[in-house]
Amino acid sequence: MEVVHFRYLLLKMRKKNRAFTTAHPTVSLPPPFYIYETYGLDYHNYYYGGQKTAEWIATKIREFSTTTTPKILDWGCGSGRVLRHLPTAYPSGNVFGADYNANYVAWCQQHLTNCEVVKNDLVPPIRFEDSFFDAVYSISIFTHLSETNHEGWMGELSRLTKSSGVVIISTHGKSFLSKLSTEEQQRYLNGQLVVHSYKVEGNRLYAAYQPPKYFQKLAVKHHFQVLEHLENPSIKGRPQQDIWILRKI
Repeated sequence: MEVVHFRYLLLKMRKKNRAFTTAHPTVSLPPPFYIYETYGLDYHNYYYGGQKTAEWIATKIREFSTTTTPKILDWGCGSGRVLRHLPTAYPSGNVFGADYNANYVAWCQQHLTNCEVVKNDLVPPIRFEDSFFDAVYSISIFTHLSETNHEGWMGELSRLTKSSGVVIISTHGKSFLSKLSTEEQQRYLNGQLVVHSYKVEGNRLYAAYQPPKYFQKLAVKHHFQVLEHLENPSIKGRPQQDIWILRKI
């Protein structure tokens, strides 16, 4: 079914995507299925949406970071949608990426030469030393993890982040309640993590929904202070992920 949907989108977006590649002949794009798996299949939105997100992340790191030359990690970088733009958005930073998908990592290593990208497993650790990073961001990664890996990876991000370092994480907030059954909504509102394990963990169809009460408790447990929690409403009927900005204490 997923392959059928991919082929349908490939055909649907063919004209628009061809126009993008014609207008941007020097832009290296991942194979179409990589883009589909991680974001959708609209090359324009993939490229410029990633650029906009990178600029926003750079702004937030500047706002909260204690150094002007931070080491920054994109944990769960996929095929580089945001990562590719961050060295431009934050030129004084030293940028790294990590992902558990070997194909994505290989593509990034070959095409994104202005940052270092490494492979990790579905479970921690990543091969960097303790307190290596000044800032870490993770876009739509906890949203595809089990409760066990929520604990494991929050602990790993705590290990990797320097004292006073900044961590930015997106979660499935209240705008996703319509995705849950009545019973699941009640569990969510009671502060319990809800997981849809339709596919293998890490797949985009494996979904976790994080109540604010649950995620704040998880952050504090692993030595983070919540600086901001941005509850994002739906846009044109499409739910938007919440953003958590944390400081390592």
